[in-house]
Amino acid sequence: MQMISKDAVLKIVQQKGPVIPNDIRKEMGGENILISAILSELSQNGKVKITHTKIGGSPAYYAPGTEERLQGLMKYLNQKDKETAELLMQKKVLKDTDLTPLLRVSLRNIRDFAKPLEVNVRGVKEIYWKWYMLPTPDAEKLIMGSVKPSKKPEVLTPKKPLQPIAIKEEPKIIAKPETKAEAKKEEPKKAEIKKEELKKIEVKKEDMQTSLGLGVEELEKEKDPFFKKVLAYFKENEIQVLEYKVLRKNSEIDLMITVPSRIGSHEYYCKAKNKKKVNDGELSSIYVQSQAKRLPVIFITTGELTKKAKEMLAKDFKGMIVKRI
Repeated sequence: MQMISKDAVLKIVQQKGPVIPNDIRKEMGGENILISAILSELSQNGKVKITHTKIGGSPAYYAPGTEERLQGLMKYLNQKDKETAELLMQKKVLKDTDLTPLLRVSLRNIRDFAKPLEVNVRGVKEIYWKWYMLPTPDAEKLIMGSVKPSKKPEVLTPKKPLQPIAIKEEPKIIAKPETKAEAKKEEPKKAEIKKEELKKIEVKKEDMQTSLGLGVEELEKEKDPFFKKVLAYFKENEIQVLEYKVLRKNSEIDLMITVPSRIGSHEYYCKAKNKKKVNDGELSSIYVQSQAKRLPVIFITTGELTKKAKEMLAKDFKGMIVKRI
């Protein structure tokens, strides 16, 4: 097998990136597997970065400082995502709640070009999307410039001094003690108020899902029983679903999610499996998938880890979160 220099691979990425392993192979020969391994090592060292946009199923590699060249990858997006990227490039900043559900999903698909910003506007947190090449301070100026200032209450000064108005004292009405029958009639009203309060709380959770991820209606259309169970767990823990794919009915799901924390929401790759036992090989596979996506991973399962899987989780996959539901 031909020996390939890491420096030579890095030089090609710096000069011609974003590139895929096959581009480098054409330039200097060698095997795609070896080139991919070198690129993976370079990315772990922070010398190259990996795109979310794929060329023929493969992510592209580019050097830090050459982000402007990523615009050349827009031609590999599907038609809808390409239109969304072009819209964001033109507008520079888009407010999430002003967009259609389809546009919201599309923005979450083009992570190389759309960067989310959480902005506190008059005490309310709003999600905005900025064009990836727009500096954050410039984006903040555009956002604040688009926020309509709240109207100050008008103070009306009367032309003539106000005359005191005599108020006739109403005859006092002595309330009769409430009978047991009357008290029972009031109880249903209290129950009704509680139901309304619960409805408001549910709506707030739905709004949170819609503002940060996929729409609630879209998620509830999914008929897969295991997906419904996973979604119930997410609702309970205020986790938002950005995207998902049911790989096997009632068995396996791939998801991108955001998890709330004290310092803001964090994006995770999530694998969910409905099975009684999970072995070390499956954990390894899930961990590799998360590394390829350059995201921390949460593994949700209905079953138990084998003894060896537990040992590997504690020793080799310390950043991996496993939740049993």
